Amino acid sequence: MARERARREGAPCERGSEKRSGRRPAERVPVTEAALSAAALRYLDRYDAPREKLVRHLERWIRTRGEPADPARARPLIEALVARYTASGILDEDRLADTSLERLRSRGSSRLAVRAKLAARGVEAGAIDRALEREKAEEPEAELEAARAFSRRRRLGPHRPESERAENRRRDLAALARAGFSFDIARRVLGEGEGDDEF
Repeated sequence: MARERARREGAPCERGSEKRSGRRPAERVPVTEAALSAAALRYLDRYDAPREKLVRHLERWIRTRGEPADPARARPLIEALVARYTASGILDEDRLADTSLERLRSRGSSRLAVRAKLAARGVEAGAIDRALEREKAEEPEAELEAARAFSRRRRLGPHRPESERAENRRRDLAALARAGFSFDIARRVLGEGEGDDEF
């Protein structure tokens, strides 16, 4: 309706401008230590994030809400804030790596997949290594259990009807290999002696 009236009166009208007209632009906030801390705590209250992700969030916040909207100028404030949160334990890469590892393993992620997913999420490589080493010491069969969880989720091997297992063995071995599990682990999950051991 408003677009039609604007067209008749010769006024330019952007598509969807009626929807946006009631919305005021976000008010810019001076970039101070207190403002950054408030933005960081709001974010960390919702997400257990690694340091790298928090830094990216704060830089994005500065670009969209900060005054001046220049993350490079606020870099010392961001670094000081991250250092303080790390020292106090609010940011803890080891804790994040441990909890993420446990969750990913329960869903059937291999050691290789865990490493890739946590690195993509921004978790430090050292924290990932330490979490995997702790797991190896505490749960030597963790990789096998993860492979079993993967095969359960994907209905592979022993989770297929018995009549379909032999004909799908190679396909199931390939699925486990693509997920990052070793051939030995895949054979154990699918059952020793079930069909040919070669791809």
